[in-house]
Amino acid sequence: MKRNPYRYAFGAVLLSLVVACSGEVGVGVDVHVKTTPEATLEAAMQADRDFAAMAKAEGLKAAFLKYMHATDSKFLQPGAVVQGAEAIAAGFEGSPPGFMVNWTPDGGHGSASGDLAVTTGLYVISSGGQEIEKGRYVTVWGKDAAGDLKATMDMSVPDPGPQITEPDPEGRPG
Repeated sequence: MKRNPYRYAFGAVLLSLVVACSGEVGVGVDVHVKTTPEATLEAAMQADRDFAAMAKAEGLKAAFLKYMHATDSKFLQPGAVVQGAEAIAAGFEGSPPGFMVNWTPDGGHGSASGDLAVTTGLYVISSGGQEIEKGRYVTVWGKDAAGDLKATMDMSVPDPGPQITEPDPEGRPG
């Protein structure tokens, strides 16, 4: 009986495929994806737009739970820093009916590594359809363990109130 000379080679290739496809065996592969600051910024701007759209569609609490980093996020507000998505989202539980924050990103910066970005934009807070505050915001974005962009810091600065242009009749300042 004549044996096929490729029989052993076929067996070796088959065994190699089985080992290669069987899962991790302690060999790590480090893949670096090249990006640009512009691409990083655009990804963060899209995440920011998606965040704002979800806030309108599903409410502030749901949006902040999804887009803020679960543990490493900070929400800066006058006199306090709230940490973690759950604590930040809980701050919207007592909001009056019709309370909403709308925002639109209009700029920022992205890192060349692709793992950090900052978005800036305009926000408007309204209640019952009436504007009660507007201003500018800054959101810092970082990648979580899954590689998704999450907001790690959010802060806002309200626009200044109306300026008094006429002098007080009694001579008081401002």
